[in-house]
Amino acid sequence: MNFGTVEPVRHRRALVVGCGMAGCAAAWWLEREGWEVVLVDKEAEPYPSSYLLQLDAQATRVLRLMGGQQIVDEVTFAAPAMSVRWGTRKVRKLKIDGDSEWRLARRSVLLSRLFAHLPAAVEKRLGVGLEALEHRSDDVLARFSDGSAESFDVVVGADGLHSTVRRLTLASEAHSVYRNGLTHVWINADVPLPDGRAVIASREGMLSMIWPFLDTDQTSVMAVVPVPGSTVPDEPMLVERVCDMVGRLGPDMRAVAAAARKSEDTKLTRFSQVRLPRWYTRRVVLLGDSAHCIDPVSGMGAHASLPGAKALAESLRDTDDVTLAFARFEAEVRPFAKAAQSITARAVEFSTRTEGRNRVATLAGGVGDLVSTIPATLTRRSIRRQAALRA
Repeated sequence: MNFGTVEPVRHRRALVVGCGMAGCAAAWWLEREGWEVVLVDKEAEPYPSSYLLQLDAQATRVLRLMGGQQIVDEVTFAAPAMSVRWGTRKVRKLKIDGDSEWRLARRSVLLSRLFAHLPAAVEKRLGVGLEALEHRSDDVLARFSDGSAESFDVVVGADGLHSTVRRLTLASEAHSVYRNGLTHVWINADVPLPDGRAVIASREGMLSMIWPFLDTDQTSVMAVVPVPGSTVPDEPMLVERVCDMVGRLGPDMRAVAAAARKSEDTKLTRFSQVRLPRWYTRRVVLLGDSAHCIDPVSGMGAHASLPGAKALAESLRDTDDVTLAFARFEAEVRPFAKAAQSITARAVEFSTRTEGRNRVATLAGGVGDLVSTIPATLTRRSIRRQAALRA
């Protein structure tokens, strides 16, 4: 008896562009949900930076759900207690205890371990850039810098602030990135931070964050400094200005300031946030910094990347309609991203402005933005409770 030919089961294929935290997490969760995953990055060695990353409690929890307990144990350390300092003439201090569920790690080490943690089934291609995307009726054709072309059911753009996927599908960088004339000054100083207590300071028109590298006798100094948009930043001058300010935060900071002056491990970046009205189009979706970069000063990038990747994979699991899945994913993540962006931007703008009226307006706007997120948060919690009851 002929029962006909059994068609082979076709695995859904996903292209993930960018192998940073969001890209690695997306590849891990999608493969877990049964997707055939190809992970590409235009850089052959994508993890050169030795600066710090912060994982809040939720990001740490998701990393553990990914089987990353060993990563947490071996390459992260508990966020230290902090000293908040402010004032013009006299420096005032407020001490805050640390939280063991908030973790710090060197960016390069953490991301290298996360990449190595990916399942063997994930196809990894380093040094291969995305050149073009062609939308077709049932898939997306991706063309790569090595001359190859392949079709995928979905494309996940997790390629950061300067996203190629975003530029090809949704908006140019000029039309999607918010900048406010502030520049980050990053300095790694070869000296331990006294008593290991991190310092956050708002002083002399700068917002600074000084953190210990607990795996070495080094200190990370980062300051947000106003630089007019038409001005080419003078790195030596800005570094010197930041070091002068750090030295005036107290006697315990003078050794840090002196070591920071001697450091050759410095860099400048611009305050940047990706602001888009929508994170997806047809079969392409943005994730992490490419969709909603909050800015490193927030310390919330891992929160947006790790739980966001999990939410995306789960949304795709629950429906075959990728557009509906993308919409659900965005509805889940956008309220946090929007609030975090607003609070971060207003905090740094408040800290770096000297005009009283502008500072008050900035602070008042930030309070309004925070209050506006409460209804969305309550709605999401209600939906989750209802889903749990139905299950």
